[in-house]
Amino acid sequence: MANPIIEDVKAKIRSGNPITVLILINVAVFLTISLLRILLFLTGGFGAFASFVNFIIENISLPLSISGFLHKPWTLITHMFTHVDVPHIFWNMITLYWFGTILSEYTSTKKIIPLYLLGGIAGAFTAIFLINIIASLNGIAQGTGIGASAGITAIIVAAATLVPNYKMNLLFIGPVKLIYIAAFAIFIDVLNMASYHNVGGNLAHLGGALMGYVFIVQYKKGRDLSTGINRFINWLSSLFKTSSKMKVAYKRKVSDEEYNYNKKAQQKQIDTILDKISKSGYESLSKTEKEILFKASGKK
Repeated sequence: MANPIIEDVKAKIRSGNPITVLILINVAVFLTISLLRILLFLTGGFGAFASFVNFIIENISLPLSISGFLHKPWTLITHMFTHVDVPHIFWNMITLYWFGTILSEYTSTKKIIPLYLLGGIAGAFTAIFLINIIASLNGIAQGTGIGASAGITAIIVAAATLVPNYKMNLLFIGPVKLIYIAAFAIFIDVLNMASYHNVGGNLAHLGGALMGYVFIVQYKKGRDLSTGINRFINWLSSLFKTSSKMKVAYKRKVSDEEYNYNKKAQQKQIDTILDKISKSGYESLSKTEKEILFKASGKK
């Protein structure tokens, strides 16, 4: 008899929702690390097993020194799926769900994983670069960084840049515009650096925030920075799909009259969307209208 929990997890993965996939990967890594640490505690931390657990954590955490990173380049990806305490992963995953859902609503779900990865990478490079060139921060270079915060900050800032006036209902506060929430998050990161608290992590958050802003600025210009990553993900997923019989589809040839009619209808639809932007702004567009406009810009 199949385990209902495992089957439920499989169903969520098959659904293809990128937010769910990211949360499940983060939770799976967290539970694995937690299980190892629990076993380490229960067994009294004897030598060989303790070395094994430390080896695993050290090799998925991001070294903040340039030489350390060059020896472990894969940590550029693994660190952003690694958490070792409950509050850290809980708030990261809640925030990912909230702001990822908003961004998906106004763009598409296919933007979430690429932006998460780009934000995490930008945050990692920002932290490593600044820690190693600013003399007062050189001591931090001996440490490591973990967590999804930089990628999630990229998603927060991207959502706030795209729909700054979108309101979220915050507990005990009420409705607050997204732009103010993003600004407050960045402000807290700067204050934390001033108090020497998690300086490496806060530098990474700022790098992720910059990536989120750049991502949406380019998106509005018709440049989709998620394209390359999505192509790689599609190629990777195709390797795990079972081959199926080739299906041959026959497409009816379109007459010149039909082609011209369809082209005029599409152009009329685009003109209507552009008129709406000129009157009410880009934020007034629906998700479908934005997709139509983006596809049209990609064909030019």
